[in-house]
Amino acid sequence: MTSLRRARWSTVLLIVLAVVWLYPVVWTLTNAIRPTADIYRAPWDLTWPPAVENIGAAWERGQLGSALANSTAVTAMTVAIVLALSVAGAYSLAKLRPPGRAALFVLVLAPLIIPTEVLIVPLFSMFRALGLINSLPGLALVNAVANVSFATLILTGYFRTIPQDLVDAARVDGAGRLDVLVRIVIPLARPGIVAVAVIVAVLTWNDFAGALVLLQDPDTFTVQVALTRFSTYYATDQGLTFAGMAIVIVPPLLLFLVLQRSFFRGLAAGVIRR
Repeated sequence: MTSLRRARWSTVLLIVLAVVWLYPVVWTLTNAIRPTADIYRAPWDLTWPPAVENIGAAWERGQLGSALANSTAVTAMTVAIVLALSVAGAYSLAKLRPPGRAALFVLVLAPLIIPTEVLIVPLFSMFRALGLINSLPGLALVNAVANVSFATLILTGYFRTIPQDLVDAARVDGAGRLDVLVRIVIPLARPGIVAVAVIVAVLTWNDFAGALVLLQDPDTFTVQVALTRFSTYYATDQGLTFAGMAIVIVPPLLLFLVLQRSFFRGLAAGVIRR
């Protein structure tokens, strides 16, 4: 009876959380097809006929086609850099056990302690000196540095779930450390790597501060900065803003829907197992 009650309360809690999460999404999607004058009506109070022309106007005025391409390029580069560094780092910490591993682990975690706002001015000065302003690879580098620490943390926990006996047996059979990583550890850790890739991709896609500071040429704007085109000094076109937001949230939603099974399996294994 107790387990049945717990199951019911768990179901109620999940429904509440789903409603809390879905409400802003539904509000954004319904406002995307409303005139600006009707924006703040309740989400279920639909405007008829819907202002579907907002989608086309937002696409053209916000130049979202090029912005989506820029964001996709930055996201792909960031995920590739983060996975290359975090997989190697996590493998070293979890399986190779180098001397001073505790100190190295603290060093990996150190960037998570520093507030991003503290780094904006020196970061801009450094990138300007290197000629990386208005550079998509430069923005990808910034996002990679911001995400590699927590990615290494998550993958280290996941790699620890891989039996050490498999690694030792491969080493006895003559496999090198790189062979063990590529042929044993990475295939077994695929769900964890996918989970990290999804998290990094979403964080990079939603990055606004880094793009705002480093991208000044409109041709290099990512989607988050492109959404500011709907605002002027005097007013903001709310209808086009919500339409642009509706377009922008589609790629990460599709990514999550496609990879959700591996995503949850990877996070659960890295957190639960020891």
